[in-house]
Amino acid sequence: MSLDSTTQAPVAPEELVARARGLLPLLRENMARTDELGNPAPENIAALKEAGLLRVTNPVAYGGISTTMRTQLEIISEVGRGCASTGWITANHIGSVPFAFALPEKALKEVFDGHPDAIVLSAGALSGTRAERVDGGVVISGRFPFASGCEISDWAVLAPIPLMEGDRQVGMVDVLAPLVPLRDIVIEQTWQVAGLTGTGTHAMVVDDLFVPDHFILYAEQDPDGRWEKAVSPTELVQGNTHSLASLVGAARGALDVVREQLAKRKPLSYTTYAHAVDSPAIQLWFAQAAHLVDTAVLHMTAIADGFDAHTAAAPHTELPWEERARIRMHQATALQRAKEAMQKLLDIAGTGGFALSNPLQQYWRDLEIGSRHGMLYQPAIVEDYSRALLDAGPTISLYH
Repeated sequence: MSLDSTTQAPVAPEELVARARGLLPLLRENMARTDELGNPAPENIAALKEAGLLRVTNPVAYGGISTTMRTQLEIISEVGRGCASTGWITANHIGSVPFAFALPEKALKEVFDGHPDAIVLSAGALSGTRAERVDGGVVISGRFPFASGCEISDWAVLAPIPLMEGDRQVGMVDVLAPLVPLRDIVIEQTWQVAGLTGTGTHAMVVDDLFVPDHFILYAEQDPDGRWEKAVSPTELVQGNTHSLASLVGAARGALDVVREQLAKRKPLSYTTYAHAVDSPAIQLWFAQAAHLVDTAVLHMTAIADGFDAHTAAAPHTELPWEERARIRMHQATALQRAKEAMQKLLDIAGTGGFALSNPLQQYWRDLEIGSRHGMLYQPAIVEDYSRALLDAGPTISLYH
């Protein structure tokens, strides 16, 4: 299946999801190597590009494929089912591309024209960054501590960056910057964690990097003295849901692994059962795990369908705060159900599930780390939802 770089004919959603599902054996085979490399195995990225799965939010005029939010999440979940780290990178790209759509056509053409599979990441920094105006653009400096895929991406959305005149803040900018690690951006090898090891979520450091005007979004100050966001809160919630899909995919992958192990007549040590699958207790435990995974998927797809309905009814408009908070509560619940399912699957697998040769432990580690991402942090999501429901605002989130 070879895709050229011109505008693509419409592709049925079922076909795109089937392409993602077809990559499961390759992605699963490369899980351990992805962990060792610290980035998705090159074969994984090549296969995603060959299948057109990195184009599903790209501009159609430059080879992108028009898709719904539901299709995007189903694709990411299938990729995460095969390899959560590769799913996370896929999610980061698919969720980051729309942030650039507010830029002028000149910028989009430079990024995607002739390069329909260019990989885009997004990374934020709460402090320690600055931008200064110069002729034709801005010069940015600072450190972006968590930049997933920074060693393999082509472009980076960096936000928010204070626009300074000397020591005085005069605005806020989001920028789309060329990601050329060996020349323009220094990568600090900081991602030493227990899970999602293959995402290469290192720190990026930029020092007096010039970015031309057509790659910059300028934010205005609102009447309350807060800087309005060039990247909208609704888009951020969507991007976080893309990340969620890769983690739900990890739970689905773990379910696959345990199902396969039971089918191979895994023993049930120190019991009268020769095979674990013969035990009614194990059967019930597996059924409960499967139902929890299904529940996580249902919450994820409910979010997707809500976004698709909103896009159809009122495109390019913001969702109200309470609706954004409600969607994020669905994110938190999907993650909680996925994690509950994972615990039951680990119980069924026993200590053998933690063997380094067993992919189950990798799915577990990836889900545990990814579910603690700051944008998916469950205690903060619950607090924000309660404030929204009771009109006890404002939101505690700096971004949503």
